This record gives sequence, C-alpha cells and structure tokens, in this order.
Amino acid sequence: MKLKRIFYCIFTLIILPIFTSCNMTKYVPEDQYLLKNVKIKATIPDVNNEELKSYLRQTPNNTILGFWPLKLGFYNASGNDSTKWGNRWLRRIGEPPVIYDSLKTIYGCNELQKVIFNKGYLNAEVSSIVTNNEKKRHTKVTYTITEKEPYCLRNYFITIPDSLALETINQREKPLIKSGDLFDVDRLNEEREQVAKILRNQGYYNFRKELLFFYVDSALNTNEIDAELSIQPQYLDNDSALQIIFTKKEIENITILAIKDNDLLKNNLELDTFYQDNIKVVYNKNNKAFRPKALINKVSIRPNRYYSDFIVDRTYSRLNSLNAAKYVNISFTESNNNKLDAQIVITQNKPHTISAEIEGTYSGGDLGIGAAIGYKNNNIFHGSEILNINVNGGYEAIGSLSEYQSAWDIGGEVSLTFPTLLMPMTDNFKRRAVGSTEIATSINFQQRPEYQRNIAGAGIKYNWRWHRINFTFNLLDLSYIYLPYMTDAFKDKYMKPTSSIRFSYEDHFIMRWGLGINMSNRRNMTFNTSSFYTFRANIRTAGNLLYGISNLIKQPKNEDGVYEIFNIQYSQFAKADVDFAHNWYLTDKSRLVFHTGLGVGIPYGNASILPFEERYYSGGANSMRGWSARRLGPGNFYNNSGSIDFMKQSGDIKFDINLEARFRLIWKLEAALFLDAGNIWTIKDYSEQPLGVFRWNEFYKQIACNYGTGIRLDFDFFVIRVDLGIKLYDPGYPIKSERWRTELTWKNDFALHFAVGYPF
Repeated sequence: MKLKRIFYCIFTLIILPIFTSCNMTKYVPEDQYLLKNVKIKATIPDVNNEELKSYLRQTPNNTILGFWPLKLGFYNASGNDSTKWGNRWLRRIGEPPVIYDSLKTIYGCNELQKVIFNKGYLNAEVSSIVTNNEKKRHTKVTYTITEKEPYCLRNYFITIPDSLALETINQREKPLIKSGDLFDVDRLNEEREQVAKILRNQGYYNFRKELLFFYVDSALNTNEIDAELSIQPQYLDNDSALQIIFTKKEIENITILAIKDNDLLKNNLELDTFYQDNIKVVYNKNNKAFRPKALINKVSIRPNRYYSDFIVDRTYSRLNSLNAAKYVNISFTESNNNKLDAQIVITQNKPHTISAEIEGTYSGGDLGIGAAIGYKNNNIFHGSEILNINVNGGYEAIGSLSEYQSAWDIGGEVSLTFPTLLMPMTDNFKRRAVGSTEIATSINFQQRPEYQRNIAGAGIKYNWRWHRINFTFNLLDLSYIYLPYMTDAFKDKYMKPTSSIRFSYEDHFIMRWGLGINMSNRRNMTFNTSSFYTFRANIRTAGNLLYGISNLIKQPKNEDGVYEIFNIQYSQFAKADVDFAHNWYLTDKSRLVFHTGLGVGIPYGNASILPFEERYYSGGANSMRGWSARRLGPGNFYNNSGSIDFMKQSGDIKFDINLEARFRLIWKLEAALFLDAGNIWTIKDYSEQPLGVFRWNEFYKQIACNYGTGIRLDFDFFVIRVDLGIKLYDPGYPIKSERWRTELTWKNDFALHFAVGYPF
C-alpha cells in the first residue's frame, strides 16, 4: 500500500497538474468566474506596476513561469470525496481557484488611490474594467491609473524649540527632503525617522520619532505644498516636557550581570564584583561564566559619554558575536542627576557540543562513504574562546563491482578561536571592528591505489568585519606534503625527470599568506526578499619570504635548479580569485541569478607549476554542471583514457559564467533552469597537457557550454539539490563538428549532481 501511494504521489506531482490546469474552472460555481488575470496600467515614475499589485485584495492564482497555474492544477486534480486521503493531500498542497469578487475590486481601487496619493499624485484617479469570458468562465480585471499633475514641495523647513538640537539636525550631510522634491508621504516618514535617529545618537535619550509631526499646507491654489516638521502641539506649551525631551543624557554607571543560564532561577547566588574602567561586572563567585575583562572589551558604551543608539547597537552586535553568549539585554534607568545607568545582562550558552555526521559520496562513477565526529567547547577560557576538535575519514571503491580498488583517507584538525584580533591595532579600530583570531593545525593521511600522501598544516587566521565588508587575513598558512609511496606505473606517467608536472607529486613545502574580502547587500535569508548581490575576492602568495632569504644567504640550489628548506623544495606562486553573483527578484516565487568567477594562479621563482592543491578544476555540482568534476579542460585537452586524470585535467586559470532561473513550486520544493559556460587553462604550455595553454586568440573558442534543469528542497537553513546538466558545446572533442552536441548520448553528454546548498 505504501509503494502504491508513492507512485500515486509521483504521478500526480508530474502528470496530473499538466492536464488538470487546462480545466481551471472545475471548482468554480456555474454563476461565477475565475479571476484569470489582473493588470495595472500606470506610468508613474519610480513606481513598479508589479509592486502595486501587492496592495490589491484579490489577485489570480499563483503561476509558474508566468502562465502555468501549477498549484491550481493540484487542487483541480482532487476529487469531491474528502474522505479519501489522496483528495485531501492534493487540496492541501494545491490552491483553490480565486473566484472573482466585485467588492474586492472596489477595495483595490481605493487602496491604489491611497498609494498614489502618498506618492504626491493627490488628484489621481483609479478606475477598473472587468472583462468576462462567458465561454471559459474566467475574468480579467484592468486597473487604470490617471496620474494628473503631481504636487511638489515649495518650501520645507524644520522648527524645533531647541537651538542646539536644531543645529545638530541642520549639520547632517544628506537631508532626505528639500524644497522642490515631489510630495511623498513615505519619504516624509523616512525624514522623521532620520531626524529622530540623529538626535538619539547625539545624547537625546528621551526623543522619539512619535514626537514629530508634519504640518502641510496645500491651500496655495497650485500644485505646490509647504511642509513643516515640528514637535507635536501638546508638547510645545509644556516647558517641563520640553526640558525632558531636549536634555542630553550622559552615561554614569555601567553594570554587567554575567551568569550562566540556569543560574537565573537560583535564589541563593553568591555574587562577586569586578571593576575596570568605571564598569562593574557582577558574576557568580562559585560558577563564573565569563572573564570580566573579556566582556568589558566588547562593551562600546562608556561612562561620562553621551547616550547613542548607534553605540548601544554596536554593543549588542559585539556581545552577540560571542559564541558563548545565549542572551543579551541592555536597559537604562534615569538617575536623579539627569544621567543614565546602563544595565547589561548576558547569559552563557551551553559550553559543550558534540557532533557526528555520515555521508555517501559519488565522484566520477565511484561510490564511497565518509564520516566525521567533532567536539566543540564554546567557552574554554571563559572569554568565549572556541576549541574545535574534528576527526574525519572516508572510503571509496574505485572501479567496477567485480574488480575494484580502494581508496581511503583519515584526518583530524584542532583549532582555537579567540573572539578578538590578536594583533597590534589602533584603539579606534579595536572599538569599531568585530573580529576573531583562529589558530589551527591539521593532519591528513591519504591512501590511493597509485600513491600514498600525507598532508600536515598549521596557520593563523584573522576574521573581522568593517562596515559591511568581511575580511579574512591568513597571516601564516603552512602545508607540508609528503608522499612515502607511489606505484611504478604512476612514476612512469608523472615522475619522469623530463615531466613538467612531477613537482605536484613530489614532497614539497608551502608557506602562504593571503587576504580575502566578502561583501553583500543581502538583508534577509528568505526566498521572498528583494534583489541582492554578493562579491568575493581573494589574493594569496607563497614562498616569497623563503625565496628572499635563500637569495640573501646565497643558498645553493639542488640539481633541478631550485631552493630547498630542510631538504624539501618549497613552492612559490601568486594566486587571485574574484567571484560575483546577483540575484534579481522577479516575483515572490521566482528569481533570476547571474554568477561569474575568475581565478588566476602564476608559478614563478622557485616553482614551474602550481601545487596540485592550488590548481583549478572544472565540472561538478558548483561549476560546469554538464560535466562530472575534473572532466572538463584544460582548453581543448582531450582525455581519451576513459577515466579522470586529476593532474592533467587541472589548470592555472578558471573562468565560469552562469545564469539560473529559480522557481518556487509547492511547500519547500523549487525548480531551476540553468545555463553554464566556462573552462580552465594552463599558464604555461605543458607537454602533458596539450592544447591546454591559454592564448588570447584561442581561449574564447574553448569556452564550454551546457544547459540543464534541477529540483531543490529549500529548508531555509540548508538546501538539498539535484541538478541534471546537458552538454551543449564540448571543446574537448578533436573533431570540431562533434563539439556542438546535437546527437546526445547518456554516457557522454549528461551529468547528474547531488549536492547540499545552492551552487552560487
């Protein structure tokens, strides 16, 4: 029975809505009409007609791609018998037909009238035309907005009964409103909020935006308005109230109560007190949650300074950035001497976390399994320092079921993160930046049929946020790669003395530093938000300091003509990456996403090729989805071995450009259509990678293309994704006529990807 229900669900999800959406009026009563279409005709500047639809009481059923009412199709696929689970399920995931209601059309006209009025079109007229299709029993409503001449501000001025406050307002650099602007009620409200914000940031603790109001005079017999921003009339004649409103408040005492969450319920707490910089920290003497100094360093509020909303918000941000903090609250009380006392309550989160995960892997046709276990201490030194210990491993079966070889790896990492920047810095930067310092070390043992490889690493990394930009600075990033064993066949293929890529599989040492930035104007993580972009850039170099020391001390080179450290060759290179993505909001159910990325790595000095770990590859779930990972490129390189050649199918330059349309279907289900283009290239003409080098007069002919479709389950905190990519142009085919893939085969032209998270 369960299997039958599964097949029924799949059938109804894919087939039935296609047919039943054609019979859209199945559940529309005979004497009524289905609301098929709503249109707004208007030519008002800076007003989106689609946005105006959000003010309507009644709009048509949701559609996919602008024409397919999928959810209505599910509803219509149900039968009349509500006792059957299938009918109930279809109606639950579907959407009932929207029956046209003339009263809601009248309401829509009134709402549009209000919206346009608030935009300065005080004499605008809104009318509606209803067109019924008697045969198909659906209707169309067209709202027409006749704007007429808008009203503008002739004079705008602010009258505040306090000269100091008025001077503070007039000193702002960019006023929101000035004489000559269009009369816009929304803009006036923004002005009121900005004025209140300015005053509160200058110490006017008792000032609120509700104290302000606009006096508007439109009796000028023209399309001009005089506007005045002032204090509410009931306060103007009350001297005591005005004194309270326009008295700037200084911070006098600051008290921080720092305890563990379960201590809030105890009545017999034995408290202790710590003082520093005129700030008092109160904590449980027998069970201290935080080091007092660690909390004081995160508090931007300071005694003998004027109150500021901005400083309070910054304090919230800095305290909430502590991983060990569970709850933060800041409140103020006024003392008798017209000063403020600040009370800050912070409670500790659970300090210990143990995590475990297991996953199945599929790479290039090979199946595998991976597992990881981790321990996390969020407050190891009582200053929200984070200790992370992770152990992971994996196993992969390579080859056919009858004759396969195994590959495995096991590794571990230990990191310690401090909630501050442990570096020399100015006091101003220390107060404004929210950052952390991470010290980490790791080791990994890999066993493959061709070789064994051991990788050890250590590093110091800084993360901080300045304004809306996130920075990452790797002060020191060390890697040691050691290969104790490799097969004779592998040596013959890659390790010949004349091989230009053998360095990537020899023992080598890497000492890197790098800087990365990440910025976005995204304000909300939900699907239904406005358009936003993300931008990332990274630059890193390796080996320059060691190379300089080698030159300075006139160190002799080895037989290959390169310097060594501890008898191990070290790598030297520079590498830069940029990545940009823009999400365009089309409707509340659909988005268009554009992405492009470019990366370039250049070996020089002590190296003739980038280390394998630093080289780029193309293909896979987050790149060119018409190819499996490491199956594309470089350039016109053709792999006729029938298996993935990890070294030969990697490069020094990578370029990707992607376009993807995403559509919300039902529940958490999304669909996507995408188009990808890109490839990788080598900087130098390596003999082992023929036709792979980047040339200005050839690279554009080597850009691969694919298209495809995908289905996703978006659970907000993570996304499960399945994408099917189909090759359109494959530059790897030696015969040019075969590069445009017009005759598709499942083996050569399709790639199925399972992944977690969006590709970009």
